[in-house]
Amino acid sequence: MSNPSDPPKLIVPGQTAPSQVPQQLHIANRAGAVQKTVQVAPAVTRTDPGFFKRLVTGLNPLRQTTRGAIMMSGLGVAALGVDMLATLNLGNPFLFYDRRETWKEMSGALEGNRSNLWRGYFDDISPHWQGQAAEMLQQYVRFNVNGLFSQLGGIGKDMSGAMHSQYKEVLEYDLSVFGMYATTAPILRTLASMSAHPIARAALMTQVGLFMTAGGNLVKQFADIYNSYEGELNKLELKLNDLKGAFYQSGDPNQGPRDLQLSPTISDPQRLSNMWVPAAK
Repeated sequence: MSNPSDPPKLIVPGQTAPSQVPQQLHIANRAGAVQKTVQVAPAVTRTDPGFFKRLVTGLNPLRQTTRGAIMMSGLGVAALGVDMLATLNLGNPFLFYDRRETWKEMSGALEGNRSNLWRGYFDDISPHWQGQAAEMLQQYVRFNVNGLFSQLGGIGKDMSGAMHSQYKEVLEYDLSVFGMYATTAPILRTLASMSAHPIARAALMTQVGLFMTAGGNLVKQFADIYNSYEGELNKLELKLNDLKGAFYQSGDPNQGPRDLQLSPTISDPQRLSNMWVPAAK
């Protein structure tokens, strides 16, 4: 049986929480005594609104109508190729929206923790303590930890921005494809029903040609978007490689993390009176 005075279990953000109320993170010292309690907001679960599923459901009958008319036009092979390429490139924009929000939340959490650390030193240490230890701690916070937090936060912002741009482009592409079929399918259906007449058949072939042109433009649009954001992600990968250099020996995780700890002399019991000098003195 657990002791009623024991701290409650920590619910890590991202895990399934038993309730939607904030949980508590208890920070203890080396002896196990709780020194501080931090409120941890419950993880936010984002649900796919189903836009992509509804779009595909609405697109399928339009596509079947278009494909049937294409086969009657005599331009089947080439036009069906464009049809396949245009629709295979459809994507669910929620996947990029979800990643955008995740990176944004991580960036915000990093900035909040960086500010807490920064203010913790200048509010609790700097006004009350002087000496070599206080100077060591200031340099550690200012040039080591604070700089690493800033680099991590910058990556989070860049990744969130990249995911937002891709979310926008995927959404616009999906709507463009749906709009092309929504405007083309009724015209092709009407012309196909009259294709026995030579004039109607010529008009059907002309309309299928316009469909192929529009579809070809969409395929080129997708290729341009893909190449553009492939380059953007490559830049972010280079930034992540730079970040590895700050955290790992020679930038290689296989060689182990860098030692980012403070010198143990800062808390050496035999040197406390020399290392930590009250500001009042």
